[in-house]
Amino acid sequence: MSSSGIQRPKADPEAARRSIARLMDIYRDMSQVADKVATRRCPYKDARSRCTAKFECKNQHFIAGKPEEPAVCAGSDKLDYRLAWEQE
Repeated sequence: MSSSGIQRPKADPEAARRSIARLMDIYRDMSQVADKVATRRCPYKDARSRCTAKFECKNQHFIAGKPEEPAVCAGSDKLDYRLAWEQE
């Protein structure tokens, strides 16, 4: 019993190991999907298809009348995005 008088259940090490193993399976699957998507999706494109790049790209589309809004990424996820970046 704890000092507050509330009895706490004992930890189950095997249940904890199973839970951690399950979480690792979930994270492994997520990582594999992310690795696959990263080969065809611009790393500067966020979840709302907004561009977070701090450089010019021909796929950036700025919304008229909203200069403070980030650019919308007009690039296709089926193309090699690296060719769109402006080169010096």
